[in-house]
Parts: sequence; C-alpha cells; structure tokens
Amino acid sequence: MKKGHPILYGGLLVGCLLFFFVGCNEDGASDLDYTQIVEDVLSKGQSTVGISDTADLFDEPYYFPATDSVDALLDSLQQIFEKDSAMIKKVGNKDTNLLNEENLSGQHISNKQDSFSTDIRKINSEELRALKYNLKQLHDKDSILLSTRTMKKGRINSRVWARIIKNEQRLYLYLDGKMVDTFKVSTGSPRHETPTMDLQPSGPIFQKYTSKRYPGGNYNGLGNMPYAIFIKGGYALHGTTRGNIPRLGTKASHGCVRLHPDNAKILNEVVRKAGLENFWVTIEEEATSE
Repeated sequence: MKKGHPILYGGLLVGCLLFFFVGCNEDGASDLDYTQIVEDVLSKGQSTVGISDTADLFDEPYYFPATDSVDALLDSLQQIFEKDSAMIKKVGNKDTNLLNEENLSGQHISNKQDSFSTDIRKINSEELRALKYNLKQLHDKDSILLSTRTMKKGRINSRVWARIIKNEQRLYLYLDGKMVDTFKVSTGSPRHETPTMDLQPSGPIFQKYTSKRYPGGNYNGLGNMPYAIFIKGGYALHGTTRGNIPRLGTKASHGCVRLHPDNAKILNEVVRKAGLENFWVTIEEEATSE
C-alpha cells in the first residue's frame, strides 16, 4: 500500500454491510474494495509522478472554468479523438478491433502502467480502450448531463462522496458512508476562487489518454485528459502536472480542483466503478458538521 493512503478496514467493512442492508446498492453497482483499487491503480506501488504530464489544458494560463465554454472544449476533444481513431484504424494495428468494443462499463483498470506511445503503430490495448471510452463519454455527454438532472440521489444515497474543504485544501473521500482517504488539493487562487458546491457532478468523466495526433498534449494541452471528472460546467477534478505538485495544499488553480496524479487516478477509478450517478461532490469554505 502506498504511504499516505490510510485505509479504515473495519469501518469500510461495516459501511459496506450497512449499505447492503439499507438497500442503497439497489442499482447493482459493483462492490468497491478501496484497498484493492489503490493497489491495482498504482500498479504494485509504481507512482505516476515520473511520467505525469508536463502540460494539460486545465493548468494552462488561459483556461478559466468560470467563463470558458465547456461545450467548445468538449467539441475540440471529440474532434481530436475522432481523428486519432481514424488514424489508428488506417494503420491497422493488431488491437484496432478494440475500438469497436461495446463493453465499456469501466470495470477494468485504465492503462495500468500509464504507458503511452507516440507511435500509432505501437498503441497498446489500454490506450485503445481509454480512447474508445472517452469518445463514448463525448458522444453521450448530452444524455449524461440529462441523467444528472433527473437522477439526483443526494449525498446520503451516493456511494462515493468527495468532500473538499477549501480552508484546509483537502479532499476527504468517503465510500459507503465511511472516510477511506484524504488528499491534498489546490482549489482556485484568490483571483479565481472555486465556488462552493453540493451536487451530483454533471460529467463527463475521462480516462487518461494521450493523443497520437498531438502527443504530449502539445496542442493546447487538449491531447491529455489527466483523469478529469467534470463537476459543473468547466469545473473539474483532475490530476495536475509535475510542476504544480509542490503547490498542492495551497490555493493555486484557475478554479478547478487539482490533485496529485496518483490520487486523481485513484478517484477516477473509484467513480468509474461506482458510476457517476453514485458520486456526490461537496466544496465548502470550512468544515461544517456532517
């Protein structure tokens, strides 16, 4: 287990049992074994820091979630990913058939090794699944947004709760009513404060993927999706770049909530397994009674 991820084994077990008996898992969502998820995501203790992005859209100086159009952003991403798909199919790599895969429930770990090729002839199966998953999220974004408007469960009935306290610059992660982890974050700087929220995120949610057309995210950072989960409009929970990791724990973003790339990957995996409809986010200025 990676240092810094204390797991409340007994509490989690009790929480899961309670969750079962009160019927909150009636939607059939999979069991969430947080300990196993962390071990799987970090691939036997390997951190993503050494290979995390040097640039991504959310950390660019010109992206402001309070004013920028999230629709324009998502349309740009869709165009890039569709061009990547066309290029990959044209080359005909041995795993190209995965782009036609229909089973995208998100129950498998996305790109466990965080390996990304800049050569489309060498793109691996994990990258192809991530590309396919992200494209489906973009194609379904209108229906995803509609479902968040009509299927609100409230925090008490959501399996996963991310509670972000701005004056602590901390995210507290709850599964089935029990806190299982806490991460340092960076919310918006004083000029770009992250607004308080208490809601079911609107989505979409993206797996990590590096564009083959614009490797390294060099096209305005759009090639890389650093485990982003859109909360509302252009505001997202996402992994940050290497240069911004030392600033976690301070207000430093343009309004989004930055996480260490390891923690962003863990949170992304938990939410994908639980389902966006089972995720609740609270952003508050200071801790209040639960």
